[in-house]
Amino acid sequence: MEYDRYCDLTMRGGTTSGVVYPLAVASLARHYEFKQIGGASAGAIAAGFTAAAERGRASGGFEKLTQLIDWFTSGTGADRWRLAQLFQPTGKTRALYRIVVATMQKRETTGRSAISCLFFALLGAVGMRAKSVLALMASLWLGGPVLWSAWLAPSSYPGWLAALVVVLALACVVMVLWPLRSSLPWPAWVFVAVPLVLGLAFSRHYATAAVVLLVWLVLTLAAVSALTVTYGYAMQRYLKNNARSIHFGLVPGTGDFTPSWLDRLAGVPKSTGVPPLADWIADQLDSLAGTEDALTFGDLGDINLVLMTTDLSQGRPYRLPFKEDWQYCEECLGYVLPRRVVEQMNGAVTGEKCPLHEHMPLRSLPGREDLPVVLAVRMSLSFPGLIAAVPLCRDGRVHWFSDGGITSNFPIHFFDSLLPRWPTFGLSLQPYPNGDTEEVWLPEQDASTSGTHYASLNSMPRFLVSILDTFLDWRDTMQSALPGYRGRIAHVRQADHEGGTNLFMPPATIRRLALRGQRAGDLLRERFEQQQNTDRYRWIRLRMAMREYQELGVQAADRDAMYEELLERFQIPEALHEWFRTPPQDGDPYRDGIEVALDHVGRLKDDGPFDGVPPVDPDLRLTPPE
Repeated sequence: MEYDRYCDLTMRGGTTSGVVYPLAVASLARHYEFKQIGGASAGAIAAGFTAAAERGRASGGFEKLTQLIDWFTSGTGADRWRLAQLFQPTGKTRALYRIVVATMQKRETTGRSAISCLFFALLGAVGMRAKSVLALMASLWLGGPVLWSAWLAPSSYPGWLAALVVVLALACVVMVLWPLRSSLPWPAWVFVAVPLVLGLAFSRHYATAAVVLLVWLVLTLAAVSALTVTYGYAMQRYLKNNARSIHFGLVPGTGDFTPSWLDRLAGVPKSTGVPPLADWIADQLDSLAGTEDALTFGDLGDINLVLMTTDLSQGRPYRLPFKEDWQYCEECLGYVLPRRVVEQMNGAVTGEKCPLHEHMPLRSLPGREDLPVVLAVRMSLSFPGLIAAVPLCRDGRVHWFSDGGITSNFPIHFFDSLLPRWPTFGLSLQPYPNGDTEEVWLPEQDASTSGTHYASLNSMPRFLVSILDTFLDWRDTMQSALPGYRGRIAHVRQADHEGGTNLFMPPATIRRLALRGQRAGDLLRERFEQQQNTDRYRWIRLRMAMREYQELGVQAADRDAMYEELLERFQIPEALHEWFRTPPQDGDPYRDGIEVALDHVGRLKDDGPFDGVPPVDPDLRLTPPE
């Protein structure tokens, strides 16, 4: 059957974890033709690439897709950090971006110390007035203990006071420094201890030394407080004045950025000609699909690509491409998309002005046929705070579109139906469960609950992260565990230093993740190449559907008289006439057909024909479209 050579595919978001997908997709492509492809966030990039490769299958699209992993992993020197080089700030955001990059440095991967890089990043993040205040505070912190012990300390202390000071000083040392014992490298400890050592060197007796210790702790607390207040105020003022102009993110996705010497000292990788993220995505889409101009949804033909984005202005998700009419400003989109893509869109001028750039006219966003795929991908991957949001307009108001993962990071429901023709495969990401070293996990197709999501909560940070994960992913997690879903979702495990926001993954780590993805694709392909497993999948879905039909039958049988009586007397209001191709004249024009349908559905209420249903009872409900 030709249906057994088709599949749909949905991929989870995960920032840099997207390197898992190319080899997995190529493995599935050895047997299947992709009909519908979806994803969110980093999964949107992979979905766009998969659709483009399917469109360019005859010209080696999937071979080009696998070569992306070679491109990420074949470099040496500065070329090792091609993944990180895709994320490029602007001149206005580089100071904050330096701080983000500095915190990602590790000696075992980048060869740089996070402490030293953070020092240079913080140094370049504030102006001269703030630098002067911090320099004065640093001088006081460095010289305060010496000043006290050499010139300001009394010649003698009462014995009881000296003992009390010693106890208090030691208690402060334990309370303040002990929690930090494993988080700071030894050079930092040496630097922090310099003022104390100098102060003790000038102490005249043990009581003075004890007070010097207390003075050092007080000045250290004051220095940390001054640092926090100075940078907190600077960031608050910066975001207040610039948040909207930088589209609420540090990385626009396009532009012309070259790291400065200060950027390099803070850990920003040296430029080796890697384009910005959106430019790279646009180029790869065109290459995979074999198109000369920017790939559009119309170019995909009967390949249905659907991506998830989140309209933060309305507080709701949207599926891309849109079914609604939207408007755009060339200057707004030129900040987040390659100029060639914006020019290709060439939407009709509407006569309205952009609320953000009053000198710029608004243009109509092209329909599906002419909508660039890179725009949809870019709207789905806007990781909050890191990657700039995308503004579009409607009814004279700006709508800010951000990461699709905010509302559904794994939209496995995109292409689902009660009676599917072929499977919708899912490629998901998850951490290693406690004690489990299996790199790829493909659940059984049955209805057991073995292997359901579980996270061990052994610390407050882990507890807080679990709250956020549950808040964002609970619906996708529960959907993925249902019979008929679970057996077609392959989970790729990741350690803490893999994927996610780890921009500085060494080539060997990227290669390992990609090979795990290939294994996930192999497992799915090998399972469903066997006809008995595909039949088993369809049978499970059939039984689940019958259970829901039966529940509907119970309602139809119980309420048949109520709704038949309603159809007899109800006159359709004029406001509802638009529901019909021809406005109704006398009651519901399809009353007879509806009564027959209610009668037939009501006969499904008997338990006999549908026994043997799985021990999971999902809900069949109406939900608004995304």
